[in-house]
Amino acid sequence: MAGPAVMSRNFRKWLQLVVATVGVTSLLAALVALAYIHNVRWDLSPGNRFTLSDHAKQVLARVHQPVKVMAFIRTEDPRNLYIKDLLWQVARECPSLTYDVVDVNRHPALAAQYGVSSYGAAVVESGGKRSDFSNPSEGLLMSAILRVIQESKHVYALDGHGECAIDNTDRRDGCSLLREALTMDSYKVDKLTLLGGGEVPADAGVLLVTGPKSDLLEGEAVVLRRWLDRGGKMLALVDPFRAPRFVSLLGAYGIEVGANIVLDMNNRLSGGEAFSVAISDLNRQHLVSSTLKSPPLFSLAAAVAARADENKGRRVTTLLETGPRSWASYDPRILEGADIGFVAGRDVNGPLPVGAESVQPAAAAAEPGAETRILAFGDSDFATNRFLDYLGNKDLALNSVNWLAREDELIGSRPQQQVAAKNQFFISQSDGESVFWASVVVQPGLFLLVAVALFVWRRFGP
Repeated sequence: MAGPAVMSRNFRKWLQLVVATVGVTSLLAALVALAYIHNVRWDLSPGNRFTLSDHAKQVLARVHQPVKVMAFIRTEDPRNLYIKDLLWQVARECPSLTYDVVDVNRHPALAAQYGVSSYGAAVVESGGKRSDFSNPSEGLLMSAILRVIQESKHVYALDGHGECAIDNTDRRDGCSLLREALTMDSYKVDKLTLLGGGEVPADAGVLLVTGPKSDLLEGEAVVLRRWLDRGGKMLALVDPFRAPRFVSLLGAYGIEVGANIVLDMNNRLSGGEAFSVAISDLNRQHLVSSTLKSPPLFSLAAAVAARADENKGRRVTTLLETGPRSWASYDPRILEGADIGFVAGRDVNGPLPVGAESVQPAAAAAEPGAETRILAFGDSDFATNRFLDYLGNKDLALNSVNWLAREDELIGSRPQQQVAAKNQFFISQSDGESVFWASVVVQPGLFLLVAVALFVWRRFGP
């Protein structure tokens, strides 16, 4: 029979085990609670695909009213984890937003009540407004939220002069992706023709001019100038050696488009043609360019400078510049295959501005304090279906429209549609040369030196 001393020792051991178990369990529970309250995420995916973009955070910061999101899924759908994580991130960022995830198979009556018949559909509601979409993604969710919390502004795209058409789905010449992107930012986008005595509509928030190939008629230029003088806002994308009357119109507001082509051999696509250039110098003081996380990619760009005028109260800002070793060629024959080279006395050394803004008091505005505002870039190709999703092109185009429409809170970087290192891989000529010298010359040279040193040490050493 065990004595009292043995029983006492056994009791102490059991007591210590219970106390230790309770202590460890309490510690783990406290750690889980702290992790839930102070959640920290590390997104190591290419392009941070599982982290809310700056643009999404800007949109959610505008939400000051209750917003409800209903996501309808089915069991074992591979999209479920992404949808639930996206909604959790959004609700964590925006306290005014709540969400429910509904399994359609388990709650068919609720799905029928919302008129949902497909898996992966989502419904956003706020203030009596509703927006539906399928296959939830960050961009679609932010677009739906914008549609239910604000009224859409109207953007018109000038048509009739060979511009990049917003309804053209051609990969090279169309701008349908730009229209889709603007619609996602809750804009109404329509074509506008001024032929036959048309006027710019009164509800035009921003006018897009996307690379006219033929020139404006005199009457059209008069209509545009009259509208700008009333406080119009214009985004002008102008290609080299095009539309001289339109270029002259921009010059009246301090925007000077050069009759040249900008070349930057260090920042061109490595191994590619000479005219596609990554714009390396971004103005970090201007909201449009400072929010770009990647440089925009231009193709066949003209220099665009801005000229201030104190008498007219005109303020100008340069947004984009090429590299220090760039230059502007004034010979249009290089487009036809002529030799590319700098010609002293004719061409101009860089760096060169290729994007500028002009702001001045509206000369004929009905409201006091109204301003005429123009953003101009010396290239329209960056906004085409071919280039829009690469590098910082989409952010530049949409941020420019948001800036002109005074939607500053929508300006930011968006998720990349083309995944880095998968759908797009950009390397400049200078980077390519650095890689060549490092991998083909320096690295083998180091191994050769080590081999020679070992040979000499073994052959002639002690």
